[in-house]
Amino acid sequence: MRKLTLDERGAAARQAYGAAPTQPPIVGATRTSADKTWVFGTTAIPVPESSSANPEVAFYAAHWTGREWQVGLSGGKAFATLLGDVPAAVMSASEVRLVSKYGAVTAAQAAALVNGTRAGDRLMLPWKIGQVWAMTTADGSARPLGSLAFSGGDGRVVASGDGRLYRFCGNASGNALVLLIHPSGLATTYYGLAGVPKLRDGSVVQQGDALGRTGTARPCGGAAAPRAEVGFALRGGGGAVPLDGAEIGGWTFRERAKPLLGFAERGALQVLPGGLMANLGPVPAADEEPPPSSPSPSPSPADGAGSAGAPSPAAT
Repeated sequence: MRKLTLDERGAAARQAYGAAPTQPPIVGATRTSADKTWVFGTTAIPVPESSSANPEVAFYAAHWTGREWQVGLSGGKAFATLLGDVPAAVMSASEVRLVSKYGAVTAAQAAALVNGTRAGDRLMLPWKIGQVWAMTTADGSARPLGSLAFSGGDGRVVASGDGRLYRFCGNASGNALVLLIHPSGLATTYYGLAGVPKLRDGSVVQQGDALGRTGTARPCGGAAAPRAEVGFALRGGGGAVPLDGAEIGGWTFRERAKPLLGFAERGALQVLPGGLMANLGPVPAADEEPPPSSPSPSPSPADGAGSAGAPSPAAT
């Protein structure tokens, strides 16, 4: 599984991290059949200490035929085929449908689900509605929003939308990267969490449910966090989904090349790295004036997860 992960996701990890991975993938078995012939699990390529990027992660499915292991990573045809045959004792039909949607969402479809082109999941920012938190991005990264993080408030991180919860790189201390697959098949990730609830992986959570607290631990690797924070990102089955153009909780996230900058905007208001932004809830972009926010002066239920529409059948 580690070799397959590096073969299929190693190039994306190198590009996102700005450096070659230095540690082997972290593989976890989420579900195993009673006869040990079926496994559904998670895999993550650790982030080097020099990078603050979000980890490159994937699901895998594996089946022992009696002669060999058949394996596939999310986003690939082998994964989709294996999910179609997975026993109900390992994964319910509703969960199979949702994970299959996640695996089938293309980059273009995922972008359309968050930029207003298609009906999406009505996502909000990952903290209590009405609170104001600080936004930070990566310095010196080719994609500043590839290391988007939030900090402040009461430190409690909540689900941006309805979905099913999965952990990557979880440890006994309750630290993990949490991934939520939403009804459309799009996923949000929350990195650096402490005190992740002890729910069974695949459990259904609702928008606003607690996912843990901001933290400094990096169970999937990466540069030390300067403060208690949560790294936030979007994913489809095939990999990371750029946040540029994404509309979340009434804010539109943007990246600019000259100067290299990631920021959020709502109407005429821009929030630069280090600035403050309010969680307005699951509202459209710029449909009302937001509560006062403080921009930085310089860059410094068919599927058991809600009711949003599925991606196009043309997804591959």
